[in-house]
Amino acid sequence: MNNLSTAAPEDIAGFFEAVGTGIIVFDVDEGDALRVVCTNAFFRSMYGIDHEVDFDCPIHDVLSPDIQKHYSEHIQACSEARASVDDEFPLLLQGIKYWHRVRMVPVFAEDKEEIARFFATSVNITHEKVLEEELDIVSSRLGAIVDSTYDAIVSIDARHMIKTFNQAAEELFGYKREQVIGKNLAMLLPKPVRSSHDKQIDTFGKSSEKSRPMETRVEVSGLCSDETTFPAEVAIAKIDVHGDTEYTAIVRDISVQVRLMEELRQRAVTDPLTELSNRRHLVEIATMEIERCKRYAHPLSVVLLDIDDFKSINDTYGHAVGDAVLKEIGAVLKRFSRKLDIPARWGGEEFCMLIPEAPIKAAHQLCIRLLEAIRGIHSNIPELEGRVVTASIGLTEYHDGDVGMDAFVQRADEAMYEAKNSGKNKVCHAAGDDRLHEAA
Repeated sequence: MNNLSTAAPEDIAGFFEAVGTGIIVFDVDEGDALRVVCTNAFFRSMYGIDHEVDFDCPIHDVLSPDIQKHYSEHIQACSEARASVDDEFPLLLQGIKYWHRVRMVPVFAEDKEEIARFFATSVNITHEKVLEEELDIVSSRLGAIVDSTYDAIVSIDARHMIKTFNQAAEELFGYKREQVIGKNLAMLLPKPVRSSHDKQIDTFGKSSEKSRPMETRVEVSGLCSDETTFPAEVAIAKIDVHGDTEYTAIVRDISVQVRLMEELRQRAVTDPLTELSNRRHLVEIATMEIERCKRYAHPLSVVLLDIDDFKSINDTYGHAVGDAVLKEIGAVLKRFSRKLDIPARWGGEEFCMLIPEAPIKAAHQLCIRLLEAIRGIHSNIPELEGRVVTASIGLTEYHDGDVGMDAFVQRADEAMYEAKNSGKNKVCHAAGDDRLHEAA
């Protein structure tokens, strides 16, 4: 199919039938009424149409009044702009609300003046909308999620030469259509993956599959004109064109989703106030470290730290100042940690630090430095009016026979309360360890 403005309906339908996005093509009759040229199966499925649509069928015989109204307005805007237009809209199908994104493109006649047809792609973005709502709940910082991702359509022939490159592809890759038509698809792929991608295409071409939907494709990367790359999902379909195989790909930039998933992963293991590890993450790491202790007999120490008289700080200066104290102590723990140490907020005003490869005496010296640094954090919090903050620390090391984190932390907790009860602002060792009680 070389010209969409004059192609026969069956050719258009055959070309787009395997494409993994909804497609509909319209004619405009002499009375400016819209008539359907063709739809693909994906489109009919999206809009609840259970039969093939006849050529030259009036739009009101195909689409419900509300959807028809939207498409009519969309086509009017496209006609006035003489350029593609995009929109998102909700619709109800069998009582269920869906969100669709539609791109409407004018198809010009051979004289390049008159608009012969209108070509529309429709994508179900309900999942994106649901994800957006869920992420808004997770954090207001994720409230600026991109609410629309336009899909690029790129077609290649059997020699992997680009045949079709739509406007969305121009926007995504940063190339104009005339810069890529007739060139190898490799220009849109990072160099390390080009050979493997060619093999994947050829393998798909020899298989009995007609299409591979986006959700079944592995993640790939695209290469932009400015040499930057982006992660992408790709749905690919193949058709026979006069004895040759052509491939059509729907390319979707998933940079936002990748970033969001990474941030959500970080949130799952991080305390949001102090930006230290959270309790769950520390327990997971501790479990692995304890296994290493058992296997290689390496030392492992754990510190449990509690801010002295923290309730008094909150009651006297307010919770905002209390939060500032917590953040400052978190900063102290990070500053004194090695790369392999895991400082974490254990809960409330309690902090815990896992110190691999450190016997208890070395860990004790670290605790002394921590207490000294904590006594100086008031200089960073003017609202404390010079009040010195102190902490009590319980310290223990791994014992043969420790099954998990519970016994480990229980000993450190008992030592911490001993430090509290014996004057505060000190570090105490757990029972069974080298007994050493020292005020900082």
